[in-house]
Amino acid sequence: MLEAAIDAARAAGDELVRRLVGVIDIRWKTYQGETTVVTDADMAADRAIREVLLARFPGHVILSEEVPHDDTLGPDVWVIDPLDGTDNYSRGQPQFCVSVAHASHGRVDVGVIFDPVRDELFTATSDGSAECNGTTVRVTDRDDPAESAVAWAQAGMSREDSQRLHVALAAAASTFHRVRLTGSAALEMAWVGAGRFDGALLGNVKWWDQAAASLIVERAGGRATDIYWRPMGPDSRRCVISNGRIHQAMIELAHAHDLHVAFPPPGD
Repeated sequence: MLEAAIDAARAAGDELVRRLVGVIDIRWKTYQGETTVVTDADMAADRAIREVLLARFPGHVILSEEVPHDDTLGPDVWVIDPLDGTDNYSRGQPQFCVSVAHASHGRVDVGVIFDPVRDELFTATSDGSAECNGTTVRVTDRDDPAESAVAWAQAGMSREDSQRLHVALAAAASTFHRVRLTGSAALEMAWVGAGRFDGALLGNVKWWDQAAASLIVERAGGRATDIYWRPMGPDSRRCVISNGRIHQAMIELAHAHDLHVAFPPPGD
């Protein structure tokens, strides 16, 4: 399955790079009330992934950002984002990636993130290490927020929620050494696993954004939870990813600025 995920991610990456230098067909889509950018490259990359996976596993379910599927908890579900960072891509900014994960009953056991611009392939399995281009990667050991670099979310679930995120961003800028907004949540998470960021707060992600990367972070020795310390899963939307050492500081900052309001714990 890891081999299939790698082949699928590379096939999609080839489509994205080839189309990046041409005229990009930009459209808008609405999913669950949220309007976002989609391009012809998203769809081409989606088709490339499906061609690889369905040829090898014709009975498996594919849950994609471009073609959502109701079955998220089956025994063999591929969770894919053919182009994470579409807004960047649509503007010709070379900061995007392909995400391919396999999950069984809601638990991810294979994760691949491919950055076709840098030709960097991040991989992990539930019983193996996290790697980048075949070399083992680990999270950092920084435990002082003032020395840490983190990626931060920009968009929330609503205008009011986005405003809270912006206020929290200002607080984060005075709490951490550096705060970055790169436009690709999956790549930010992979970079936490590779030790390039110490943490990341994701404001409004879907499973296809975080399924592969959360496994990579965990197998690299880090931590991936929602802001209530629950493990990442199909329903996780607001999440904290870190080396584990600054996790508490990131969650406390999120709670201090009411970032939990739009995502109450069960029973509240």
